[in-house]
Amino acid sequence: MTSLTLPEAASRPTDRYGFREAVRAEWLKVRSVRSTRWLLALAAVAMIATGAGVGIGYRHHTPVATMAQIVDNSLSGAILAQLLVGAWGVLAMSSEYSSGTIRSTLLATPRRRLVLAAKLAVCAAITLPVGIAGSVGAFFAGQLAIRGTPIPHGSLANGDVLRPVLLTGAYVVVVGLLGLGLGTLIRHGVGAIGTLFGAMFVPLFLAGIFGESGIAVSRFVPMIILANSIVTTAPVPGALNAWAGIGVMVAYAALATGLGTVVLRRRDV
Repeated sequence: MTSLTLPEAASRPTDRYGFREAVRAEWLKVRSVRSTRWLLALAAVAMIATGAGVGIGYRHHTPVATMAQIVDNSLSGAILAQLLVGAWGVLAMSSEYSSGTIRSTLLATPRRRLVLAAKLAVCAAITLPVGIAGSVGAFFAGQLAIRGTPIPHGSLANGDVLRPVLLTGAYVVVVGLLGLGLGTLIRHGVGAIGTLFGAMFVPLFLAGIFGESGIAVSRFVPMIILANSIVTTAPVPGALNAWAGIGVMVAYAALATGLGTVVLRRRDV
């Protein structure tokens, strides 16, 4: 009797513990981490402040700036925001290893893919409003700063303006998911954040070293994708188009998450 009832009793919690419960648990953990509020708030503030600063800088610029210049440069705060959100994505996973809570997490949810799926869902749900609010806020901050000047204003009713504003927010979200994938793969916060930052900046220097061949490859570099594909109202010659650029970033995040899933399932903790 004992050999039959124990496995049945042990299986019941796992059977009832599904995606919704895993997401609820991850949501509670994320809210309890102080870095969540600080890093994500700083990311949004950095974007909006940059938008306002760009507008103020262009008020007395000669020659008069174009609408595209104002819009594109107002969104450049995403350069800093992506690093903050990416670092938070790393910490969302690596902090569990540094604190040891990963053991209780995996004990409560033995299906490790479910744990990572829940973390990805929570990460996306939290960073999406941050990214969109930051990019939309940056746009309007730039527009307000040039009010009363002859500089032509942009409008979100214009598809060429709406696209970079929304995709900038989406780009920031994807970098957060990339950070989560690297945090799962590497486990150590400092190492994963260093890897993320290196992936953003090191290829820029390598592209300059290798000349034309480096330039051809550089369009797949995250920072180049952001500057020449996402944060631009008009296509940049030789760069990926906006949708291809965000697609490449999604592929990077998927690759990091996929590798992280494999490692998470194979190691003990």
